[in-house]
Amino acid sequence: VLPHVRTDQVLYAKESSNFNIPRFQFNYFHRLGKDTYSKISAGIFEAMFGGIGGEVLYRPFKKNYAVGVELWDVTQRAYDQKFSFNDYQTETGHLTLYYEEPRTNILLKIKGGKFLAGDSGFNFDFSRRFKSGTRIGAFFSLSDISKYEFGEGSFDKGFYFFIPIQYFFSNYSKPLTGFGLRPIQRDGAQSLIHSRHLYGVTDQASEYNIFRTWDNFYD
Repeated sequence: VLPHVRTDQVLYAKESSNFNIPRFQFNYFHRLGKDTYSKISAGIFEAMFGGIGGEVLYRPFKKNYAVGVELWDVTQRAYDQKFSFNDYQTETGHLTLYYEEPRTNILLKIKGGKFLAGDSGFNFDFSRRFKSGTRIGAFFSLSDISKYEFGEGSFDKGFYFFIPIQYFFSNYSKPLTGFGLRPIQRDGAQSLIHSRHLYGVTDQASEYNIFRTWDNFYD
């Protein structure tokens, strides 16, 4: 039986219904070299895990690809989602390859490494960004556990989309709002959720993104 890194969602929802702390994360960003960036983070990363870790990203300014490495030491949070923790502790980390196809604006992310439940494998993520700023994508993950160990659904999969908030207002607004869905939420092939991914933080300053959004320069 895999550790319950995601399937205790009902307990988390019940125990934290009055008051909870969904995220309390501290980040330190640093530029290591011409095209290399780093992030060190500590605190409460998500509803179920907190700890310490970091990320390093190599992203050439004039290219549409990048390579990232992340490593985290995390402990499972108590069900009330405040400042206490359960006994489960683990290390998780991944190597991620990013490639954005310039003609179709399709971003491919391939992530390989160790997941939260101790299983190892790969996550494949495909998404397309439209000229309006909307991004629609889908993903699936495969790890070294059997379909029997994973349970119903056989492997992790789902889809998501992000829509610019400016759709709902007359003035320009940078933030996005999004939604995602997994048909079945299981414990296998689950990654840590943390904010301020380096790929997203550095996206606005890449040459590819500057020319892609050149039409919106005067907005």
